[in-house]
Amino acid sequence: MTTNADITIFNKRYIQEERTEKFVSTRIYGVSLYSKKGTSSGDNELKKSDTHTIRIPADADTEGKEYTDQLSYKAMDDATYPGYWTLQPGAIIVRGISDLETATETELREKYPDVILVTNFTDNRDRCSDAMKHWRIGGE
Repeated sequence: MTTNADITIFNKRYIQEERTEKFVSTRIYGVSLYSKKGTSSGDNELKKSDTHTIRIPADADTEGKEYTDQLSYKAMDDATYPGYWTLQPGAIIVRGISDLETATETELREKYPDVILVTNFTDNRDRCSDAMKHWRIGGE
């Protein structure tokens, strides 16, 4: 798989110690990112209709974090989750490598105006040859 970008994915998580919901970062090096910019019109106004497709190779560098499904991630305690990452609708992706460890959605949107909101994803690690195993993410 040809890669052309690095990303930071921010998973939504309730931080028990802080009693608040935040987004927790995972830096991923070597992904395929394709974006299509567009607009649509309706009701006398133009609306942004950008779409993004991201493919994360199964062997991408995630700084040692392991992938887990979203239900297992949600059930992890505060001591366990830092070693894992997941895909979930509503997660936020930033192009490039972010220096933030945790942030609120407002903080992310202020610092990175072109965030990608994950709308869907597919785990393609069991359908392909070893060279093509990946996660596919759709976002807007």
